[in-house]
Formats: sequence, structure tokens, C-alpha cells
Amino acid sequence: MTTTITYFFRLATGLEHRFDVDFDRPAASGDLPDWTLLETGKCGHCPLASGPGVRCPAAADLVPVIEQFSALASVDSMDVRVMHGQYESRKHTDTQTALSALMGLILATSACPILSRMRPLAHTHLPFSTDTEMVYRIAAMHLFDCFLKGKKADLSELAGFFADIDKLNEAFAERIKRATQRDASINALVLLHARSVLASLSFEDRLEEIRSWFRLNAATDK
Repeated sequence: MTTTITYFFRLATGLEHRFDVDFDRPAASGDLPDWTLLETGKCGHCPLASGPGVRCPAAADLVPVIEQFSALASVDSMDVRVMHGQYESRKHTDTQTALSALMGLILATSACPILSRMRPLAHTHLPFSTDTEMVYRIAAMHLFDCFLKGKKADLSELAGFFADIDKLNEAFAERIKRATQRDASINALVLLHARSVLASLSFEDRLEEIRSWFRLNAATDK
């Protein structure tokens, strides 16, 4: 299975950027900025041990993206192409939407013990999914995880999952604010947070929509 997803960005100015997201990448190293230090805005529920020079793994992984796009505004337009094995996605969109998709993938495949719970979704990455698609994939991920562990399937457990992600997004936004010149990157993270909150609040409504798909199938089979 492909463990690298590539994002190509073409700005309105003609400038192009490429980001390869390797799921099995080593920990970021080198001369990393201070805003990546674990203690700089550490999430309240972070289980990692602090120490001199210890970095937030998710923040460290985002450094190349933040440095490349920190001067862009959220409304700046660009063309995005995403290559994942034999699949390709394209979209003409604003900077915050494009970066939100890339940042979401990087965060889900980082060494953050909270965000890594979303790692299975990265293997079927949909860069510009709808809210219903997102709920479907999260629910499917959780149910399959229960199956593999021999646990009783209980979607109510996802409430804690969403709560943990929401807490992390709020704390992480403060980190990004320290690193950006303009608003593209911070608004990309805000968009990720907003989608997470929306998915949490509308989860039952989206599930009812998904249930209708199966009821239609059941009626057809009779």
C-alpha cells in the first residue's frame, strides 16, 4: 500500500510547491523554531513528557508548510493536485481550504499520540471530503477498530474522541499564530477545527442520512 501522498500547489502567480507526506517519516529535526517546543502551548491533555528541547511532534512536522505559506492570505487562490497511489484529486480553491487538507493529513500521520488515532483515515485520504463523508469514514474507522479488538461496537465512544481533537485544535491554533505572518495557515487550522466541531454536533443527523442509504439497499434487496 502506498504510504506517501503528494500535494502539488500552483499559486495564481505561477509559483509551484510540492509536499510529499510520508506516513513513515522520521521525527523532524534540525534547527526548528521555538514555537515547536512542547512546552510552548502544550495541550492540557498531552501525554508526552516535557523536557529541555523536546518538540511537539505535530508542530515540528508542520514547519515546512508554515514557512512556505505563512505570507499568504486565506482568500488567495490556487490549484491543488493530490496524488495518492493510482488516485488523483484536483481542485481550484482558496489557500485556507487547500492548506487545511494538507495539514489534516500531516497531523493525522504525525507522532502525536492524540492525533495518531486518526492515522487509519490517512490510508484512504479524501482531501476535500464533505461533512457526511467525514462522519462516515470516522464511524467506519471506529467500528472496524472495535471489530479488530473484539470489542462491542459503541459509537457513543466517539464523543470522547471528538472532545480530545477539539481541545487539541484550540491549543494548536495558538502555536500557529506565533509562526505566521498572515492568516492562511491559522485559518486553515481554524477550518479543521470548525469541521471537527460541526461533525461532532451534527453526528446524529449525518448518521441518519447514512442510515437512509442502507434502508434503500434493504428495500431493493426484497
